[in-house]
Amino acid sequence: MNDITRKISLAALGVLVVSLTIRFLRMNRDVEIKGEVKKTYRSVRVSNVQLNNNNAEVQFSGKLSAKNRIDIFSEVSGVLLNDNFRVGNTFSSGDPLVLINSREFEAILKAQKTQLIAQVSLIMGDLKLDFPNEYSDWNLFLNTIDVDSSLPKLPSVKNQKLKRFLSGKGVLNSYYSLKAQEEKLSKYVISAPYNGVVVNSMIKKGTLVMPGQKIGTYIDPTGYELETEVSLSDLQFISIGSVLDLKSTELNKSWKGKVIRINKSINPSSQMVKLYISVTGSYLKEGMFLNGVGRGTTFKNTLSINRKLIKNNGVYLVDSGKVKFKPVDVLYVNKSKAIIQGLDYGDQYILDNMKDLYEGMNVNVTHLNIPLNSKLNNEFEGKLKNELRKQEILKD
Repeated sequence: MNDITRKISLAALGVLVVSLTIRFLRMNRDVEIKGEVKKTYRSVRVSNVQLNNNNAEVQFSGKLSAKNRIDIFSEVSGVLLNDNFRVGNTFSSGDPLVLINSREFEAILKAQKTQLIAQVSLIMGDLKLDFPNEYSDWNLFLNTIDVDSSLPKLPSVKNQKLKRFLSGKGVLNSYYSLKAQEEKLSKYVISAPYNGVVVNSMIKKGTLVMPGQKIGTYIDPTGYELETEVSLSDLQFISIGSVLDLKSTELNKSWKGKVIRINKSINPSSQMVKLYISVTGSYLKEGMFLNGVGRGTTFKNTLSINRKLIKNNGVYLVDSGKVKFKPVDVLYVNKSKAIIQGLDYGDQYILDNMKDLYEGMNVNVTHLNIPLNSKLNNEFEGKLKNELRKQEILKD
């Protein structure tokens, strides 16, 4: 009996739950049908068109390098003697940058000069008998040779018989060999070619230097060149002598640069042309990156906008809450901006959220960008406010 009663109670409870569920669903559906369906539109930011005179701007960037810059290599071997060839040390023109021990080579050179003295002394008797007119010149030459000084100038030899005689005795060969050795001796001292500073040092005092070994880098820090590339379309606005604006974003400082060279060939891979800009001034350092701008043709009654806003040679506008596509004439394009023509004063062009926009699409204007010093008259301002009121952005 109890089992039958329990089953009847459970069945009644199930029927009650199903009835309540059906009633709830019907009520919810009625609310949805009777309720007002709100439409949601995409939100976009816009800016009003102001027509001005805009200049074509050739934008570029590059790295500075010193105009006068040399990598110093040793042409001889020996131990480095000086300790002041270090990064940051400055030198005046003619100061010794590098001193390499040359005592052994100097001793060899003196011995060879002594041999030359002996060679010339042996032929003086023959010169006096066979070439009396040249004897005095050679006697003066012999007396002038000093093992501690550079060789004196060789007497002029115009007589072919005398020239063959001197060659046969080995005098000319010894003399010119010694001159070559004297030239080599001068390479043990490397002097500064101009006022400058060491920017790279690869060797220290007491180190053995070998021929062909790089010792360091020396520059003149008073003048620099900026190497950069521009497109063929931008090259029409630049020529040798053009003055360009250069700026460092790190230092927030600017300089004037002058174009001094333009490459006559084009990079086949990038289709760009290299140009070189001379610049001087404080705070400049080798290796510094600079951005530059060159002014070109002025386009009147045009609009300068972000080049990414141009789609299929046109821009998207907002008119009465709907998207409108308007073709434009693109007069100039650089890396970031474009100068266009074809929009009317006061048109509202879309600034963002442009993916999948289409003609006639409903949108909400969430921000109206009106530039400072706007020339909008009262009538146009009223139209803009009415447009925003329609979209419930501005309230009366």
